[in-house]
Parts: sequence; structure tokens; C-alpha cells
Amino acid sequence: MTVLIDLGDPRGLADEPDDGPRLSRSGRRALALLTVALAGLLACGGSAPPPAVPLRWVTQLEPPLAAPVVFAGDLVLAMHRGEAARSLVAVGGDGTQRWRLPLDGDSTEVHEARQVGTTLLVTVLDSAAAAEPWTTYGLDPATGARLWQERAYLLGVGPGGATAVLVGMTAALDWYGGWDVATGRRLWRRTLDTSFWLAPHLVDGQLAGAVLVDTRDGDRVRMVGLDGGLSAAHPLPPRASGLQVVGGLAVVAYERDGRRRVAALRLPTLETAWDVAPTFDSRHVYLTACSPLVCASAADEVWLLDPADGAVRWQGQVGGFTPLGPGRVLTGTDERPLSGVLRDVTTGAELLRLDGWTPAGTDGSRLVLTRTDGDRTWFGVVDMARPDRVRLVGTGGITLDRCWLGGATLVCQSLIGLDVYRLTD
Repeated sequence: MTVLIDLGDPRGLADEPDDGPRLSRSGRRALALLTVALAGLLACGGSAPPPAVPLRWVTQLEPPLAAPVVFAGDLVLAMHRGEAARSLVAVGGDGTQRWRLPLDGDSTEVHEARQVGTTLLVTVLDSAAAAEPWTTYGLDPATGARLWQERAYLLGVGPGGATAVLVGMTAALDWYGGWDVATGRRLWRRTLDTSFWLAPHLVDGQLAGAVLVDTRDGDRVRMVGLDGGLSAAHPLPPRASGLQVVGGLAVVAYERDGRRRVAALRLPTLETAWDVAPTFDSRHVYLTACSPLVCASAADEVWLLDPADGAVRWQGQVGGFTPLGPGRVLTGTDERPLSGVLRDVTTGAELLRLDGWTPAGTDGSRLVLTRTDGDRTWFGVVDMARPDRVRLVGTGGITLDRCWLGGATLVCQSLIGLDVYRLTD
């Protein structure tokens, strides 16, 4: 008797473009040998365990569990949208439900989660409370027991995990303040009005303070310490917009003498680091981090600026872009069907074409991709350090171009629910 196990076509998709990603010769040979070996084991022994494949389907989370999902530690957190009530559900990497927490209000999605010491901080979005759209919970990560909660969103957590900075919005006033992570005790609080807004300043992934922008009397900026203390005010260029904190800089776009410019303030001193005028064709400039550089985009062009002096390292008409972590950026993300190109951030050099593949997520060391054809989805992985090919790691059912990666856990939206997969090295 011959038993065939379907692992997908190792030659790739029939409509794969000539210059698109392909399995390497060694990859095709490995999949072919794996299929033959598995068939032989089943034919000879009948009960021999199958060899492992890099991607393993774990379970399906059925409605009313709903996307998007977020990850914290080894937990997958999703919203249970019942007709009468909403709950936060924690699922382990093995697919088992760990706990369920009933929520107040009409919560629509989990916005953010992170485990800080023995406390799990979770922020959810509540569309039914327009004046107070956010709630942050402090939970026991093992049981889901509610330790504390505030009608606010989490701006960040300071070094050592002791202080969380929250920002709240109410009908009467807006505010920001420091809370003790473990107990939920309020340490300090300051009020805001609509002329203020905050941007977090992170150092090594931890909150070092916040940049406070005041637009009441000319644009000014201050630093907020983790104890609530305020620095002296520094002026921003007139009609500055889109302030973003990028590494150790606060960058803004503005207009002077009919030209769009980008200015950078060094943090935490707020001294001007540089002020440059790339050849923007659009008045609307979007600034973001493309580590280790600064991305300034206008229309479908992007300029990569050196954070040291604002010099243009490279620019191009790339049809949209998505930063993928240190040293890597995906361009061509506005195209459909997706025709992305993985590039080196510092030079703009093309590293790998990803025609037909959709990014599912990256953990910094690998980029996970999906490619749906008919009733099957192919899953591929690219080594971010050496992105020379797409390595096929498995197949699954239909995904709807919505996947989330957290460590070794991959969750994808299917036609029915949320499919949970596990990746191995």
C-alpha cells in the first residue's frame, strides 16, 4: 500500500512570476524527501510518528472570539464578543484556554498587552464610550484576576517595570499620570486640554519620559519625566506637524519660504540637532522610524534621512513602505496584488523580491509570509540577516491576509475563525 501525505506543491505556485520568490533547490529536495520518507514510514509501520514540519497547526479559535489578537509572554489575547457581554480570553501557545475575564462596556478589540513582572497590563478599546474610549487593566497573568483598572491607555512602562504612564480622555478633561504597576496606586497626575498631546520617548524599549507638545500660544515642546516633572519649554518651528519620536530625536515637518522641511530636536535636551529641506513634492510629509534611519514620506516617495545630520542617504518612488525592524524595510506595500521588495534601510539596495507574498509579521530575526491560492495558504519564512530566499515551512487553510505573529505563535484569520499555528526553528 502507498500512502501520500499532501504537503503542497514543492515547485511553488503555477502562476509564480519568473522573478518572484522561489524555493531553493535544497528546499525543494528537502520537501520531496520529507514526503517520500513519511509515505514510507506509514506504509511500512502504519503507526510510526510522522516527522515534524516547521509549521504546525494547533487549533482554531471559533467566533465569537474575534481579531485582532495581541501577544504577551506565552499568551494569545483575543476579544470574546458575545451578544450580551464581552470578555477578554487568554489562550496558551498549545491552544488551550487559560482564563476568561468579563469586561465592562462594549469593548471591541484588544489594543495592547505586555507582561511587566508579575502583572499583565492590557489596554482595550471601547467604541461605546466615545468620551472615554480606552481601559487599561492590571491582571494576574496566570489566572486573569483583575488587580486594578483605569479608564486610560498605556503610554509606556519605565525602567524596572515599576511605573506605568497612562493617558486618559474624558468629556470634562484629558490627563496623564504615573501609576504603580503592581498595585495600581496613582503616583501623580496632570491635566491636559485639546491644545496638548504626548509622544513616548523610549530608550532600549523602556519609557524614559514623554514629549509634551503645547499648541496654545505658538508651538512649544517640553519633556515629561517619569515623576511628572516638566522641563523648560522649547519652541517648535511655526505650524509644525506630525511630531514623531524616532530613537533619540523628536522630528517634525513644517514649511518655510514655500518649502517643506524636517527639523529634529535631540532628546532629552530638546536642542535643535538639524533642519533640512529634502525635495518634497507634497505638502503632506509623514515621519517615522526606519531603524537606524528616519523615514520621511510624501505621496509615494520616501527619503531616508541620517539621524546624525539629516542628510539624505537614499530616496525613491517605492509605492509605500513598511519598516521591518533594524536594517530592513519593505517597499511596494501599496500595490495589489502585493509586489513587495525587501530592502536594506541604509542603502536602499534590493535584497529580495516578494511578489505574491503577504507579510504576516516579524520577530526581528525572521519574516513570516503567506500566499493564498484557492483553498490553500502557503507559509514562508525569510531570514532577516541573510534574506536570499523564501523558505517554505508549511501549508494551511484559507487566510484573509490578516495574520499576527508573537514569538513562535502565528494566528491567522480564516473563513471560519482564527487559526493558531506554531513555528519551530
